[in-house]
Amino acid sequence: MPQETEPEIIDLTGLSESDSEEEDEEHDSEETSEESTDDDIREVPVNTTSREQLCDAIRELGQDRLRRVLISLVDEIPEVEETLTKQLLTLKRKSQDIIYRWETCINCDQEFDMATRREEEECSFHPGELEVDEEQFVDWDESCHGLMDSAYNRREYPENFKWSCCEENGKTEGCVRDVHRPISRKRRRM
Repeated sequence: MPQETEPEIIDLTGLSESDSEEEDEEHDSEETSEESTDDDIREVPVNTTSREQLCDAIRELGQDRLRRVLISLVDEIPEVEETLTKQLLTLKRKSQDIIYRWETCINCDQEFDMATRREEEECSFHPGELEVDEEQFVDWDESCHGLMDSAYNRREYPENFKWSCCEENGKTEGCVRDVHRPISRKRRRM
C-alpha cells in the first residue's frame, strides 16, 4: 500500500511579482519536460481527496470514454467483471436467458430493476395525449405570447393541459396502473 506523504508547503508571502513570474516560467518548462516522457507519469495517491476527485471525474467524463474505461477494466480485472455482471445483468425468470438488469418502462419512462418481482400497480401512466386546455389559457394571445402548446408551457403550466384519456389536467398521476414493461430492444435506436 503506498505511503501517504505530507503535502509540501510553499511560503508565497515573501515573493515579489517578478519572482513569481520567473517561477511560473520555470514551472512551465518543468511541466513541458514532464509531459514529454511517458516514464515520468506520477501516480495519484489513493485517499479521501483523490476519491472525491475521482468521483467528480466520473460524473463529468463523456459517456463514450466512460464505456471504454469500463470495458477495459472488465477485460483486465476479473473482480470488476464479476461486480459489473451482478450490477448490470440478470437472468430472465422463466427462460434463464441473460438480460439487462436495468430497463426503462415503455409507459412511464422510469428506470426499473428487472431482477425484482413485478408488482401489480407499480407503474402509473396516461395512455392518451396531453392536449391544450384553451379555457385555462385566459387572455392568451399566440401572436403575442407564443404557442400555447410548447414544451415550456407543458413544463411550467401542466394544469393548463389535459389528458385525452381521462380529461384530467397535466398534473394528475396516471389514470392507468400496471406493471412496468421494458422498452423492446427492437424498437430502441442504437
